[in-house]
Amino acid sequence: MSKKEKIDFDKELEKIARKSNLNIRKSEYAFENQLKKLDKDIDNLTNKKIKEFDKNKELTLEYLSTEYKQDSIDRYREKLNKI
Repeated sequence: MSKKEKIDFDKELEKIARKSNLNIRKSEYAFENQLKKLDKDIDNLTNKKIKEFDKNKELTLEYLSTEYKQDSIDRYREKLNKI
């Protein structure tokens, strides 16, 4: 009977080892997927911020270009400064 108990013990040990290895691989895969999702989110946010920065830059350039071209804006500024 001691041989059967030993064989059963070895089989159980192998099953547990396989299950734990499988669980480790699953958790590593899930962790890698989370990192990939975070990288995508970071890339999307940085691209969004860059686009917003470019839009804001365009607006300031438009403002600066209109400041020197239109006389009416200068007149309005003078009136506002008087007030």
